[in-house]
Amino acid sequence: MFATLDGIFHPSSIAVVGVSANEFRENCMGWLPRLLSFGYQGRIYPVNPRASEVMGLKVYPSVGDIPEPVDYVIFNIPARLTPQIMADCAAKGVKAVHVFTAGFSETGKEEGRRLEEELSSIAREGGIRVIGPNCMGIYYPKEGLTFFPTFSKEAGSVAFVTQSGAGAVRLVNLANERGIRFSKVISYGNGCDLDGTDFLDYLADDEETEVIACYIEGVRDGRAFFEVVKKCMKRKPVVILKAGVTEGGAAAAASHTAALAGSQWVWEAFFRQTGAISVESLEEIIDVVLALMHFPCPRGPRVGIVCRGGGFGVIGTDSCEKVGLAVPSFTEETRSQLEKVLPEAGASVRNPVETALGLAGASQFYQEGLRMVGADPQVDFILIHIGVDVYGGVGLSSLAEQLEQTMDILIETVKTMTKPVVVVLYPGARPDALAAVAQAQQRCLEARLPVYPTIEAAAKAVSRLIQYNKFIEEIGRELVH
Repeated sequence: MFATLDGIFHPSSIAVVGVSANEFRENCMGWLPRLLSFGYQGRIYPVNPRASEVMGLKVYPSVGDIPEPVDYVIFNIPARLTPQIMADCAAKGVKAVHVFTAGFSETGKEEGRRLEEELSSIAREGGIRVIGPNCMGIYYPKEGLTFFPTFSKEAGSVAFVTQSGAGAVRLVNLANERGIRFSKVISYGNGCDLDGTDFLDYLADDEETEVIACYIEGVRDGRAFFEVVKKCMKRKPVVILKAGVTEGGAAAAASHTAALAGSQWVWEAFFRQTGAISVESLEEIIDVVLALMHFPCPRGPRVGIVCRGGGFGVIGTDSCEKVGLAVPSFTEETRSQLEKVLPEAGASVRNPVETALGLAGASQFYQEGLRMVGADPQVDFILIHIGVDVYGGVGLSSLAEQLEQTMDILIETVKTMTKPVVVVLYPGARPDALAAVAQAQQRCLEARLPVYPTIEAAAKAVSRLIQYNKFIEEIGRELVH
């Protein structure tokens, strides 16, 4: 199976069935422009019985008319035509197909179910592996394969397996903005043949992948899925967004990909037993992956909070403790040292630390006070909240310059510290703050300093990381004994 799936990611030739004669002019999102602009180096064969040439490529009437072997075929045609095209692929000896087309079992209609069964039967008899139907297919930047033109061409070490095509587009774009790059992304839709279990099994052995993320609505074989996730967890972390856990969500999943969602309590038991990291949104997938990639797991859950504004400290404390983190009091020695670097009015030397200073003053505190917080034996890691929106009275260039100087000092200080640091950059809604934070976020990512938009997001991500680390330690002890 590994060799079969690995071949899908490395096709020597791709046929696109259903291209338009005006593919480029009519639809810059078409499959040919995607492959050509993204850098796929293999042979590309457009297929359309009513065209002769498109984008400088010869168009063939059918898959069977292509004179050379074809490894991979993309179906971009009405659902009613797919059985015949699948039969053509079988006669041609095609190894794998991606059925982009929708209109099958996810419709809930008998005709859609019949078409999917017919399509699957022809593929099985012809020895063809199928991705889909009703899906976006594969994004593999190393090979120049993509299903969306704005994705990064830079390869990374994170894989994403998903039933949702639109979810794949959103997650990859959001993740790219936060510095995350992907080894492979697979959108498999209805999963009439290859499904999440197959791709997770492949990714467990994939040397290009270090972290696996997954969006699922349901699985065909619960036991097989359970075993393959356990296999993955012994080698690399798995982050799963299980959708359709409520009654309404399960009904929505059935209408989206014809998935059997399963009961909530079964999935809760699944996460407890496999140790897979459970999240509740696409954004939380990114938060957790960022922590797994850039945040050294702290020795424990005790956090020292540094922020501007007492209310933010209270909110931050609640957010941390709600997800299982602890916000302990500093030692008397730490408080005494902090009093020397903080003004008396408006500041607090307890945990959370309230700096009561502007950006320039916060920079000064980071140079001196941050090391004091990090040296406290009651603290395992530090959370710094920079609410850029509360710094008023400055123009765009001034705020951006001040924040840039602050981040320079913060990044250099963190390099000298032994305890992990996580940063929260909250921009608010001001245009000047949004622009300044975007630049500061990029600086943090380049320094491999995890940065989050809210305290809640940071706290949940770190808590998930600690829980994952504890599970892995337990696995290690079991293997030893």
